[in-house]
Amino acid sequence: MEDSKHIFQLLGNYIEEDPEDLDSFYNDAMNLIRGAAADKNIEFDGYFRERWEISADTIFEFDEDYFEDEDRRDLYVFLSALVDEEIFNYLHYVWHHVFYKELSKEIIEQKIEELKEKGVRF
Repeated sequence: MEDSKHIFQLLGNYIEEDPEDLDSFYNDAMNLIRGAAADKNIEFDGYFRERWEISADTIFEFDEDYFEDEDRRDLYVFLSALVDEEIFNYLHYVWHHVFYKELSKEIIEQKIEELKEKGVRF
Protein backbone atom coordinates (compact mmCIF):
# COMPACT_ATOMS: atom_id res chain seq x y z
CA MET A 1 0.00 0.00 0.00
CA GLU A 2 1.29 3.44 -0.83
CA ASP A 3 1.66 5.81 2.05
CA SER A 4 -0.26 9.03 2.38
CA LYS A 5 2.71 11.27 1.60
CA HIS A 6 3.33 9.45 -1.68
CA ILE A 7 -0.33 9.74 -2.72
CA PHE A 8 -0.33 13.47 -2.05
CA GLN A 9 2.91 13.81 -4.00
CA LEU A 10 1.32 12.03 -6.98
CA LEU A 11 -1.77 14.23 -6.74
CA GLY A 12 0.48 17.29 -6.70
CA ASN A 13 2.34 16.00 -9.75
CA TYR A 14 -0.95 15.48 -11.60
CA ILE A 15 -2.08 19.05 -11.02
CA GLU A 16 1.35 20.48 -11.89
CA GLU A 17 1.46 18.64 -15.24
CA ASP A 18 -1.30 20.83 -16.64
CA PRO A 19 -3.01 23.10 -14.11
CA GLU A 20 -5.51 24.22 -16.75
CA ASP A 21 -6.75 20.70 -17.57
CA LEU A 22 -8.85 20.04 -14.49
CA ASP A 23 -10.85 17.28 -16.19
CA SER A 24 -7.73 15.17 -16.69
CA PHE A 25 -6.55 15.97 -13.18
CA TYR A 26 -9.92 14.91 -11.75
CA ASN A 27 -9.98 11.64 -13.68
CA ASP A 28 -6.36 10.74 -12.91
CA ALA A 29 -6.82 11.67 -9.25
CA MET A 30 -10.07 9.73 -8.84
CA ASN A 31 -8.44 6.65 -10.38
CA LEU A 32 -5.52 7.01 -7.98
CA ILE A 33 -7.87 7.40 -5.00
CA ARG A 34 -9.90 4.40 -6.14
CA GLY A 35 -6.69 2.38 -6.17
CA ALA A 36 -5.74 3.60 -2.70
CA ALA A 37 -9.17 2.60 -1.38
CA ALA A 38 -8.89 -0.81 -3.04
CA ASP A 39 -5.44 -1.27 -1.47
CA LYS A 40 -7.11 -0.68 1.90
CA ASN A 41 -9.64 -3.40 1.03
CA ILE A 42 -12.57 -1.01 1.34
CA GLU A 43 -15.62 -2.77 -0.06
CA PHE A 44 -19.28 -1.99 -0.56
CA ASP A 45 -21.62 -4.76 -1.66
CA GLY A 46 -18.55 -6.82 -2.55
CA TYR A 47 -17.37 -4.14 -4.94
CA PHE A 48 -13.96 -3.90 -6.12
CA ARG A 49 -11.67 -6.47 -4.52
CA GLU A 50 -14.10 -9.43 -4.48
CA ARG A 51 -15.15 -8.99 -8.10
CA TRP A 52 -11.56 -8.51 -9.22
CA GLU A 53 -10.43 -11.66 -7.41
CA ILE A 54 -13.31 -13.69 -8.85
CA SER A 55 -12.40 -12.47 -12.32
CA ALA A 56 -8.77 -13.53 -11.82
CA ASP A 57 -9.83 -17.04 -10.75
CA THR A 58 -12.20 -17.79 -13.62
CA ILE A 59 -11.88 -18.34 -17.35
CA PHE A 60 -14.17 -15.49 -18.29
CA GLU A 61 -13.34 -11.92 -17.39
CA PHE A 62 -15.62 -9.19 -16.16
CA ASP A 63 -16.17 -6.46 -18.68
CA GLU A 64 -13.30 -3.99 -18.36
CA ASP A 65 -15.80 -1.18 -18.72
CA TYR A 66 -17.16 -2.15 -15.32
CA PHE A 67 -13.91 -1.06 -13.71
CA GLU A 68 -13.50 1.99 -15.95
CA ASP A 69 -17.02 3.41 -15.55
CA GLU A 70 -16.40 6.89 -14.13
CA ASP A 71 -19.71 7.09 -12.28
CA ARG A 72 -19.13 3.73 -10.61
CA ARG A 73 -15.56 4.77 -9.80
CA ASP A 74 -16.77 8.02 -8.28
CA LEU A 75 -19.45 6.27 -6.23
CA TYR A 76 -16.80 3.94 -4.83
CA VAL A 77 -14.48 6.85 -3.99
CA PHE A 78 -17.26 8.91 -2.37
CA LEU A 79 -18.44 5.99 -0.25
CA SER A 80 -14.85 5.20 0.70
CA ALA A 81 -14.28 8.81 1.76
CA LEU A 82 -17.16 8.49 4.23
CA VAL A 83 -15.56 5.52 5.99
CA ASP A 84 -11.84 6.28 5.74
CA GLU A 85 -10.16 9.51 6.81
CA GLU A 86 -7.16 9.16 4.47
CA ILE A 87 -9.42 8.66 1.47
CA PHE A 88 -11.46 11.67 2.58
CA ASN A 89 -8.27 13.75 2.77
CA TYR A 90 -7.21 12.75 -0.75
CA LEU A 91 -10.66 13.56 -2.10
CA HIS A 92 -10.66 16.86 -0.20
CA TYR A 93 -7.40 17.83 -1.94
CA VAL A 94 -8.86 17.02 -5.34
CA TRP A 95 -12.17 18.75 -4.61
CA HIS A 96 -10.42 21.92 -3.48
CA HIS A 97 -8.38 22.11 -6.70
CA VAL A 98 -11.19 21.25 -9.09
CA PHE A 99 -14.22 22.95 -7.52
CA TYR A 100 -12.46 25.61 -5.40
CA LYS A 101 -14.42 24.81 -2.26
CA GLU A 102 -14.06 22.78 0.86
CA LEU A 103 -15.34 19.24 0.78
CA SER A 104 -17.82 18.20 3.46
CA LYS A 105 -19.64 15.04 4.42
CA GLU A 106 -22.84 16.68 3.16
CA ILE A 107 -21.36 17.29 -0.29
CA ILE A 108 -20.19 13.67 -0.47
CA GLU A 109 -23.61 12.39 0.57
CA GLN A 110 -25.25 14.62 -2.05
CA LYS A 111 -22.92 13.29 -4.78
CA ILE A 112 -23.65 9.71 -3.70
CA GLU A 113 -27.39 10.37 -3.87
CA GLU A 114 -27.06 11.97 -7.33
CA LEU A 115 -25.15 8.96 -8.63
CA LYS A 116 -27.66 6.53 -7.16
CA GLU A 117 -30.53 8.52 -8.71
CA LYS A 118 -28.76 8.14 -12.07
CA GLY A 119 -28.94 4.40 -11.53
CA VAL A 120 -25.30 3.83 -10.68
CA ARG A 121 -24.86 0.56 -8.80
CA PHE A 122 -22.02 -1.81 -8.08
